[in-house]
Amino acid sequence: MKKLQVFADNLWFHESLHFFSGVVMFFIIFKLFGQSGYGLIAFLVSLLIDTDHYLEGLICNRFKISWIFTSYPHIYWQKTGKITLLFHSWELLVIILILGQTFNQQLLSIAIVLPAILHYSIDQIVYSSFRKMSLFQYFFIFRLYHKFNYQILCPRHMDTGN
Repeated sequence: MKKLQVFADNLWFHESLHFFSGVVMFFIIFKLFGQSGYGLIAFLVSLLIDTDHYLEGLICNRFKISWIFTSYPHIYWQKTGKITLLFHSWELLVIILILGQTFNQQLLSIAIVLPAILHYSIDQIVYSSFRKMSLFQYFFIFRLYHKFNYQILCPRHMDTGN
């Protein structure tokens, strides 16, 4: 089990999980819908959900892209004291499904929601197992209720493993 902690501690290993889950989602969605376009969307969603991490990091580090390669993942949360994660929100998936139904784009909404569910599940398993992250962490309302406060949301600091 200790060997699996690398997925919580190392950005490249963690992102590789999302890359390979995106490949799996490509084939699942392609098989379900018979259209590679929806599979490509599923693959991209698997990866692009983490855009919120990178945007927060870029803002915190004054748009110096080198931080991705030199800083411990998510250390900017400690700098700012806040965790927003706008794209990591279970509520967002409900909104996407409602919009898909409203605009008669159910297949598109499913091609977005299924890889997001897998992405969130991977993150929740990894971070709740190794960093004791709350299972409610990926509810935007939970983070909002706690005013995005890093110390409340991540009482076990990610950089030290405490």
